[in-house]
Amino acid sequence: MLEMMRDPLGAPFFPVVFQALLVVTWVLHIHFVTGAIGSSTFSIYAFWRKDPNLLRLGRITARLTPNMVGLGIVTGIAPLLFVQTIYDPLWYAANTLTGFWSVTFIFIVMGGYSLAYLLFYLKGSKDGRLLWSAVASLVLLSFAGWVMHVLHQVSIRPDQWMSWYAPGGVIDTRGVQFHAYDVPRLLFLLPLQAGLSFAATLMFVSWYLRQRVDADPTFLDWTAGVGRRIGLWVAPLYGVFGLLWAFTEGPEFGLTAFIAVVAIVLGIGLFAFFWLQNKQPVRAGAKALGVWALALVVVAVTREVIRAVSLGRFNYSVANYPYIIDWGSVIMFGVTSVVGVSVVTYLIMVIYQSGLSADGTVSAKAEGFGRVATAMLGAWFGFFVLIGLYSSLFLR
Repeated sequence: MLEMMRDPLGAPFFPVVFQALLVVTWVLHIHFVTGAIGSSTFSIYAFWRKDPNLLRLGRITARLTPNMVGLGIVTGIAPLLFVQTIYDPLWYAANTLTGFWSVTFIFIVMGGYSLAYLLFYLKGSKDGRLLWSAVASLVLLSFAGWVMHVLHQVSIRPDQWMSWYAPGGVIDTRGVQFHAYDVPRLLFLLPLQAGLSFAATLMFVSWYLRQRVDADPTFLDWTAGVGRRIGLWVAPLYGVFGLLWAFTEGPEFGLTAFIAVVAIVLGIGLFAFFWLQNKQPVRAGAKALGVWALALVVVAVTREVIRAVSLGRFNYSVANYPYIIDWGSVIMFGVTSVVGVSVVTYLIMVIYQSGLSADGTVSAKAEGFGRVATAMLGAWFGFFVLIGLYSSLFLR
């Protein structure tokens, strides 16, 4: 059944390459998503406590939340496309079985973003008058994470699809039931990763802002310390709930020991890292983000191993996915990636350099690179317009 549900045209390139890209892009996506959950939670706590230092940092994190959400949405497009390419039977079946929530998901995210940005940040971040909007935003964004969790859990259990679609022989097309979930896995991947993403981000921001000529060293040292303390508290819980994940879902796929080892290594390793930064946590900012990125790579690979093993029971393997190399698609994907990465790199350069200078200026090299990147984007946009016109006028 799984083989028959695959795209009859096959993948346009080697499927294993798409699997590797799925892992890499998921790491970026999950960092921003969990970072948004973490920054939103902290801003609520800061405005509730009304401590001067907490309020000052809370205003920063209130601004960080919608930015993280936006980046999470943008970076989520790539792993979604790769899933649709090599795991299309799983993705579309899961969306059919949970159709109501997969469609509602879009509006849930829109609501969460709007409440965090339009109401709380723009209207209520100065005095916390609209703190309820931040709470509502956090609830909506967390619920969106729950929906994605359920979709993934449903997708890796194809042996139960028919019983869910037609329980007792009666077809159920409502798509409103949450058919599969694992609470320890959800807590491991969402709120606990949110705490660690936020901790690493705080340390990175402290290190970055410390380089400004108008930096406030005392406040930034305190901010880095807050990030370190959050990491120290959350890292052991991360390992514990990883173990619970191993003992709840692991036996189903014969991966209890594997998930348990990953959880122990991540929990102890992250705790040790944060513990060692007790003297100058602000100096470890860039290192903290790198260590956390490496941890997320381990989690991403673990997810892929679980998915591969769960589907291997039914002889479904990405390595055996049919493919016909479509050089036109490959070239368009490659060029689009180069253009996109160039534009994003330019934006990062501008943000980084302007943030360090007192007057917001950037180097001549960055401006030159920006002109090239912008020209590439314009040319690529024009190319797509011409392709559309040609298709509409001559390929009827």
